[in-house]
Amino acid sequence: MRAKLSSRERIIRAARKAFAERGHDGVSMSEIAQMSEVKKALIYYYFPSKEDLFYEVWQYSIDELEDHVFSETSDENVYVSKLKRILRSYIDFITSKNEIKKIMDQERANLSREDNESWKRVRDRYEALKEKLSSAINDAKAAQEISMDVDPDSAADLILNGFSITEDPDGLESIREIIWRGLVSNSGE
Repeated sequence: MRAKLSSRERIIRAARKAFAERGHDGVSMSEIAQMSEVKKALIYYYFPSKEDLFYEVWQYSIDELEDHVFSETSDENVYVSKLKRILRSYIDFITSKNEIKKIMDQERANLSREDNESWKRVRDRYEALKEKLSSAINDAKAAQEISMDVDPDSAADLILNGFSITEDPDGLESIREIIWRGLVSNSGE
């Protein structure tokens, strides 16, 4: 038997679904209240603004992504194997967590918004994820396990953005292979 979800958790789940379907700007707090079966005032009790609620959904989603992608590779000492596992885990995640992928794809353009502190926090959280990925790539480069020509920040950007062009598993695998070949070209792998 499932444990009953707290009101806060119901709000976050409903908001994630709504943001995935229609994006941040396409959803009202009233709609989220209706979807989560709570009064709108309760949403504002937990989240003072829609941006604060979106940040919570974003934070929760990125945490889930990071945990999935990096948890199995934390003890890996062969950096080229670690990167290969990260790429595969990332594809596995975005194909199994469609709501999170949609939110990330839709809201990437909003990361440059400067209109309030909440969007800065959203951008900072995304940048922290990118930095973690860039660091893993840089470690492989420092160990001379991937091409020395690879720019870790650009490669991290490519990984985070490159898989958004298709949902087709074969297409995703082709993109992974292209990224992989770019990372290991001229490295002996």
